Amino acid sequence: MREIETVVVGSIESLLEEMIPRLGFQRVPIYRGQASAEWALLPSLYREEVAKTEHRSWAEVEACSLLGFKRRATGELSHDPATELEWMALGAHHGLPTRFSSWTENALVALFFATDPSRPGEDGAVWRIMPGEAAFTIAQDYEQVPERPRLYHPRRPDASMRNQRVCFLSHPLPEEDAAPETFEEVYELGSDRLVLSKLVIPAEWKGYLRRRLATMGVDHFHLFPGLGGLCRDLREEIHCHTDAYEWIFPQV
Repeated sequence: MREIETVVVGSIESLLEEMIPRLGFQRVPIYRGQASAEWALLPSLYREEVAKTEHRSWAEVEACSLLGFKRRATGELSHDPATELEWMALGAHHGLPTRFSSWTENALVALFFATDPSRPGEDGAVWRIMPGEAAFTIAQDYEQVPERPRLYHPRRPDASMRNQRVCFLSHPLPEEDAAPETFEEVYELGSDRLVLSKLVIPAEWKGYLRRRLATMGVDHFHLFPGLGGLCRDLREEIHCHTDAYEWIFPQV
């Protein structure tokens, strides 16, 4: 059984040390930020409960959600997604229950989500996957959603997807209404050549790191362009202040 590497990160500098360069053709390290280090790696689909729906399986829940998205989102799109994977990626990015979990090529973007102030007092986590083979990344024109964990880099049709440098991990679909496996479980028992690491962000460092990220242009306004992102930043700034400025303005 493979073990998951765990590293505690308490500063931007220590996170930079954990940012791995491109490993080769289609072997780009990816990151996912989660506000709680206790949360498992699961896509949004597996946070639903099949028993509380009219459907009999995870596949039905996903298929019906995606069908509704295709029917009703068309007027909001600047182009028509060309493949099923593009539709699924676009839906997943905007919160549709799918077997895709969202990742990014930019570790600082992942740190932004890991320091979400909605979970105060809890350690956050930046997960990192280092692919060992180019085959782990599938082509954009791939016809079917893969049954094994695979990485998908979509065409990025909107500004938020481009700015977040988003990519998607496909999770295995459970049979019928069976309990889904977390990606940690899949990784520990799997045979794909990759390395999974968990970079823990201590709760006491979250606020400081969040403010550091803002000075580097990693904030809601840039990751979620538009007035909504701007207003979310302004709401956070209300609580971002320094009580004492002696270290900047010495008393005379």
